[in-house]
Amino acid sequence: MEKEKGHEAILAAVNPLLGRGVFVFLKVPESWKLLKISIPPECNALGREFVGEGFRWITSGSIHALLVDEQKNQAYPFFLEVREFINDAQAFEFIQKRFQKLHNEESERVKIKPAYISDHEARCVIWVSRKKMFLKRKEVALAHLECTTYCNLTKRLLLFRVSSSRVEDFMRDEEKMLSILSSVTCHFSYVANSF
Repeated sequence: MEKEKGHEAILAAVNPLLGRGVFVFLKVPESWKLLKISIPPECNALGREFVGEGFRWITSGSIHALLVDEQKNQAYPFFLEVREFINDAQAFEFIQKRFQKLHNEESERVKIKPAYISDHEARCVIWVSRKKMFLKRKEVALAHLECTTYCNLTKRLLLFRVSSSRVEDFMRDEEKMLSILSSVTCHFSYVANSF
């Protein structure tokens, strides 16, 4: 089976005091794009070591973007939050609590999927919730994909979330989104000029 062609994308931010930082690198399928939106990224802390072309990994912050399937003219809000955990056990405890919270929320559980992000085991859950939208009287169904992993090499917890009110389209694109998340690079095996 031939691998699908794609292109590299980067989620990054610049902090005027701290400098250039990267959340993650990822591969997006050829007919998809990862677009910036008007919400500025939060870059609260950077790692100590410079990697690649003079950037540092963002160890605390968040970023919003749009994941767009251009063929279907469908956009999905995409969110990534990064937190630093020096203690690996605390990071895994956070993931377990987050997973339990999602499991206990009143929602229609669809799937729990194991995944790998940059060789790290990840917890992914896909579910549908119902809620009233702002200024609307009727209830709307929302599909969600949340994937959480911990990079013990950069000491960063990565929490990805993709959502949509177009539940059927979302479910059809579920495998593509999981493939995009599994392509994430959250660390390099070596420090100097990695790309």
